[in-house]
Amino acid sequence: MRSIEKGTLASSVTYLESQASELCTCLPLSTLHQEIWETHLENPELLKEVTTATLELNVALRAELEHYFPRSTPLSIVLMHISQLEHIHILPKSAVLHKRNRYHVPASLLEQVLTCVRRTIRSSDYILVHTGASIAILLPDVDQEGSHALLQRVYHSINLLQPETVIPPLKRETEITLGIGSYPVPGASLEELLYQTGFVAIRITLRPAVTTQLPGIRSIGLAEGDLYSHTQGEENESFISARNCGVPYMKLPSRLSPRLKQLIPHALASELHCAPVGRDHNRLTVAMAFPTDAQAIDRLQKTTDMTIFPVACEVQALDILLEQGW
Repeated sequence: MRSIEKGTLASSVTYLESQASELCTCLPLSTLHQEIWETHLENPELLKEVTTATLELNVALRAELEHYFPRSTPLSIVLMHISQLEHIHILPKSAVLHKRNRYHVPASLLEQVLTCVRRTIRSSDYILVHTGASIAILLPDVDQEGSHALLQRVYHSINLLQPETVIPPLKRETEITLGIGSYPVPGASLEELLYQTGFVAIRITLRPAVTTQLPGIRSIGLAEGDLYSHTQGEENESFISARNCGVPYMKLPSRLSPRLKQLIPHALASELHCAPVGRDHNRLTVAMAFPTDAQAIDRLQKTTDMTIFPVACEVQALDILLEQGW
């Protein structure tokens, strides 16, 4: 294991790297959780109450906490574990689904989650990261009430990530668990603090985009060997760009919903050659002639204050929608 210091926009971060297998074999932080964990290994549903960490992070966190104890002022810890479930092509109700292997996430995804975390914490807070799996945030002088307020900010910041906007887009179901512990009472032991931190307070699940959620959407170019049958003349610049970059392709409706039209001004839609075609909470699906235009997507996000999910489309059909106006 080696420790690497990296500069950040907020707080100091220590990255712990190892040659551990991609397979996730993480365990609870506290020895007080070990008995629960070992007893319920055959019942994954019960294990969902406990968040885990890599051995490397556990060792590093305990060593760091030694500098904070004994103490008479508050201290809080946020523990985050990120893992991805293997694909099993079986019926959804099958019991095998509950026994899928878990894997550590790519470093690029972990860094995008860290970017969300950094927006919510102070420069005096300290982050420990084990690449691909676990994050621990130490919050000196933050009591239980303050730590729960921070946890909510972290949760909302991470929720800004969408499976389609993660780079590269998610291919596996990804689960993020957050636990939190506070040390408000002088005399409480370090082990009790870690035990408290080990319970899951929030669980976030990011699933790969299911393009069949909207009529006419089909996935293209997402894996080697994938083919997309389209009618002659349909392969325009939008299609080619989408195929090369893994952007979903959508067959457009003949009319747009009035509810969707009000989300993007017609003048802006005409300028950017796009149209709003679907909404799911704070995510807006936009059909675009050039769905890889990052500047256009950024303008749409700022205008709508929503996460933009771009899809490719047949440009002639898009022009017909724009000619209808709104």
